[in-house]
Amino acid sequence: MSSPWFVIVMLGIAIAGYAWMMPKSGANRGKESGFVSEAAYNQLLEDLEDENRELVDAVAKFKAEQDETVNRLSRRIVDMEHQMKSWSEQALHSPSIGLSKLSPAGSSSSSSAGASTLELPAIPVASSERNHSLSGMTPTDELHLSSAQVKAGAEETAAGEQTIELPPPTLRGRYAELFAMHDKGRSVEQIAKALGLNKGEVQLILQLARREEQLNA
Repeated sequence: MSSPWFVIVMLGIAIAGYAWMMPKSGANRGKESGFVSEAAYNQLLEDLEDENRELVDAVAKFKAEQDETVNRLSRRIVDMEHQMKSWSEQALHSPSIGLSKLSPAGSSSSSSAGASTLELPAIPVASSERNHSLSGMTPTDELHLSSAQVKAGAEETAAGEQTIELPPPTLRGRYAELFAMHDKGRSVEQIAKALGLNKGEVQLILQLARREEQLNA
C-alpha cells in the first residue's frame, strides 16, 4: 500500500523540480542572447563611425584640392589681366611698337633706299655731268629740283615705315586661330587638342576675352 503513494510522491517531486528548473534555463538563454545582440550593436556602431570618419576625411581632402585649383586659376587670371593691362598701355603710349622687330635685311634695304634718295642733293654742282644735264637751268630751278627729290625720298621712306604692322593688343588678335575655331562651334577639348594647349588654358583665354569685350563695350 505504501509503494504506490511513494511513487506518486516522487513523481510529483520530479515534476515540481523540472518545472522549477525550466524558467531558470530560459532566463539564462535570454541573458546570453541579450549579451550577443548588444555586442553586435556596439560593433555596428564602431563600423559606422569608422566609415563616417573616412568619408569626412575624403570630403575634406577633395575640398582642399578644389580650393588649391581655384586659387591657382585665380592667380593666373590676375597675372593675365596685369599683362593685358600693360600691353594695352604700351600700345596706347608707344604706337610705333614693333619697329625694333624689323629684319636686318629689311631695315638695311630701307635705310639704303632712303640714303640713296637723300644723297641726291649732295652731288657736286661743279661736276661735268651735272653741268651737262642741268644746262640752261637757273639756280632757283636747281634748288626746286633738289627739294623735290628730297621730298620724294622722304615720302618713300615714310611709306616703307607705314607698311609695318603693329601686333594686335587684344586677346582675340593674339589668339586669332583659337577664336576662329571657337566661332566655328568647336568645343574646348577640340581646340585644346588642335593647338596643343590644356583645356583649362583655353577656358581661361575665352573667359578673359569675354571680360575684355565687356570692358571695351
